[in-house]
Amino acid sequence: MKKGTSLYLDLVRFSAAMVVFLEHFREHTRNSFGSFWRAHPFWYSHLGLYSQAAVIVFFVLSGYVIAHVLATRERTPLEYAASRLARLYSVVLPALILTIVCNYLIQMKVPNAFNAFQEFDSLSGTAAVLHYVGTAVFVSHFWLWSNLEPPHADPFWSLSFEAVYYFGIALFVFARGRIRFPGLVLLSLIAGPTMVLLSPAWFLGYATYHFSQRRQFNAGLAIIVWSAFTILLVLSPAIEVHIREPLPFLRMPDRNLGALLASYAVAICFAGNLVAFNAFSGKAQPLLLPFAKVIRWLGSMTFALYLFHQPLLSLFSIYGVSGRFPAAQAILLLGGPLLVVATLGRLCEQSKGAYKRAFLSIGKHVATLRPWSVAQPR
Repeated sequence: MKKGTSLYLDLVRFSAAMVVFLEHFREHTRNSFGSFWRAHPFWYSHLGLYSQAAVIVFFVLSGYVIAHVLATRERTPLEYAASRLARLYSVVLPALILTIVCNYLIQMKVPNAFNAFQEFDSLSGTAAVLHYVGTAVFVSHFWLWSNLEPPHADPFWSLSFEAVYYFGIALFVFARGRIRFPGLVLLSLIAGPTMVLLSPAWFLGYATYHFSQRRQFNAGLAIIVWSAFTILLVLSPAIEVHIREPLPFLRMPDRNLGALLASYAVAICFAGNLVAFNAFSGKAQPLLLPFAKVIRWLGSMTFALYLFHQPLLSLFSIYGVSGRFPAAQAILLLGGPLLVVATLGRLCEQSKGAYKRAFLSIGKHVATLRPWSVAQPR
């Protein structure tokens, strides 16, 4: 991958995570900072839509990166599985432990804090364990049961989607013909229609990588195209709000149809953005290189920021300084999660190699017990 493109992906990745963080910050401060949000009605009403768009950007990015690693280094099922599991669990396990601790501390101060969460009124109950285990194995949003995320862990929903897409592309690339199609059908039936309907965004990212590697465009034209798609991407949430009322059919027969079409629009805009940037990344690279270390560091913190921030925001809202010192509370809510991410998140990133070695060792041991053959990636 071109270095300029890689740095750009890190910037986009961190920016998308910050949008999700700010949306949850808005949710936690809509009462205590009501005057601020009333003074900025556009951001108050649109941050939620930008947060949804940011998750779609993550899906496209994920497909793009997976296409790259499959084409360049993860050429066996074991290497691919170990790398994906290491990437996920190096952050997911600490994030779940952090969520458990935060939820426990919250319930200590507010015993009825989780009454609104059905089947989760006791952190020591079987239902609570089911929520955490379902989230840990990435099945919290499968079709046949309701959402299993524990309280204050909303961002984990997207990991169920990511895990299904990881497995789906692995079936497509590594499985034999007689296994590939039935496997994909079975996976789709288990995952459910929501994951299937959003999968084009992820697979568009996968296709975008291969398209950008095979086609070259004039750099000047690419800059214009990149600017156009960037403007559309920034305006897409506002456009969605304005077209839903004059086009009410977007909400029929399913009220979420408009959101689904908006997700496709965001995915297409960002895919075009990526293709265009890759075409002139050589010209953009000198502008990014002086900040390469900072950009790389921010990119490495993205996954931790995405998963850590909500339980921390909830904890700091309960054990905060609101009321007498609203400015201090704002600093705590903004700075507290970022400080934890910068410290604990870095340790998570450094542990990724150890996780990968562990998964490789487990995979090789299992292979000696029951060898099997698979097709090499195409």
